[in-house]
Amino acid sequence: MATEALLLRRVEYGESDLVLTLLTLRLGKVSALARGARKSSKRFGSALEPMHTLAVELDERPGAELFTLLEAKLHVPRAAILRSLPAMEAAGKALGWVRRAAPPRTPEPGPYGLLITLLDRLSAAASAEACGVALAEAGLSLLTELGWGIDFERCVRCGRQALPQQSGSVDAARGGLICRSCGGARLRLSADARRRMAAVAAGATELLTPDDAPDALRLVEAALGAHAGIE
Repeated sequence: MATEALLLRRVEYGESDLVLTLLTLRLGKVSALARGARKSSKRFGSALEPMHTLAVELDERPGAELFTLLEAKLHVPRAAILRSLPAMEAAGKALGWVRRAAPPRTPEPGPYGLLITLLDRLSAAASAEACGVALAEAGLSLLTELGWGIDFERCVRCGRQALPQQSGSVDAARGGLICRSCGGARLRLSADARRRMAAVAAGATELLTPDDAPDALRLVEAALGAHAGIE
């Protein structure tokens, strides 16, 4: 089967092989054996690196736990990410989120598309702040795609709607805003930050500010920790 893919992880196996975790467009997250990948670079070249979009061909044998990687080529290279430590760190974190949160062998076009968009943004990012904003926005959108989206508009305990001009306390593990009457939460967002994060969680992009990014990332990681056990 031919499909686009992103490399989420590679683990050495035996004397010359690699076991790869791939997020593919057609099959979702799968594991594949790349025979001889460590012994010779001729077969797969430089394709078996994260950050790039790959064109792969996989073979599935009856009863086998792993696919076999028959071919891998660079489809969209992103060498610029490899020259930027902040971009590499942001990309690695996002790939790790999806590796641990996505179910196996379930097509996930939403998360796949989010990762592609994030990697393209990181490839063009001009600063560490831009990388942080891109990662934070991808994280909020990823939660929505996985069914764990944060509700920034109403209290998740009593359902009370927040007024547009209101700041709000958010508990990501419980799913969103917690109003004062319901006990509140440690992380408090200004009204403007709350509205920007709500829009990003609903699919908007390039709205968060550099000041928003740290709080947004804390919320993303708290939600992933609660739902997927990611620390």
